Amino acid sequence: MRKTRVIAVSSGKGGVGKTLVALGLSMVLANMKKDVLLVDADLGTANVNVALGIPVEYNLWDVVKGRTDVDNAIMSVEEHLDLLPGVSGVYEATFWRMRDTEKLWRELDGVLTRYDYAIIDTGSGIGNTVVQFCIAADEVVVVFTPEATSITDAYALIKTLHKEGYDGNIYALENMVRKVQSDLVLAVSLKSMAQRFLNREIEILGTIPFDPQISKQVRYQELGKYLHQSDEFMFYMGTVVKNLLKSGEDLGSYKPSFWSKLKNRLSKMMGT
Repeated sequence: MRKTRVIAVSSGKGGVGKTLVALGLSMVLANMKKDVLLVDADLGTANVNVALGIPVEYNLWDVVKGRTDVDNAIMSVEEHLDLLPGVSGVYEATFWRMRDTEKLWRELDGVLTRYDYAIIDTGSGIGNTVVQFCIAADEVVVVFTPEATSITDAYALIKTLHKEGYDGNIYALENMVRKVQSDLVLAVSLKSMAQRFLNREIEILGTIPFDPQISKQVRYQELGKYLHQSDEFMFYMGTVVKNLLKSGEDLGSYKPSFWSKLKNRLSKMMGT
């Protein structure tokens, strides 16, 4: 049975390019002929399918509500890359509950064996829903930008996961870096804060340069095509993936089912 590596991509605040990173990770892994499922779990404001220009019939909210099964909701993006679309503009979805998380991942547990990787694009912040999706993952990539508020919020997310007893690897990834800035300086600072105040080790994945064309391509709904053609983006994201794969080599050969891991982690989170 295939052992799926589940990676959450999250952030302490919005507007840091979290979805770009989740999509980039998925695309690079798919280019390596790894089978990838990208889960758009940014509840209420999901936008992966919009950025890619892909029309959606069903989404993960339909799965949770029993209107369709997860197989019917999953869509093919390109070779080796599938998408479980998220929900956007549905007010009810903003009141996501623990039982909704459990329902979704019970459904996903059966299909994940078809994939080498599942990339979860979470919402931003430190709310319960974001934490639940992070807790569900083997590893969490925390995305931040070269702004004081972004670094502070990234640390707040790391601190929250640590306090909730999250035992997976946590990584820092700096996005929208200007060329005039020194690479990794702020990431090293974030790593030092986690070591000093939480006694928690986090690993640095690298940096992604700022690209003014990204927002335009999202508006044109051609982000996927643009990223494939951007040598700079694919180079830096390739380095990030290389570091991620290397860091994950110590995860061990045995992995319980995803649903088993989720139940254990949520039980710890609830103190039961």
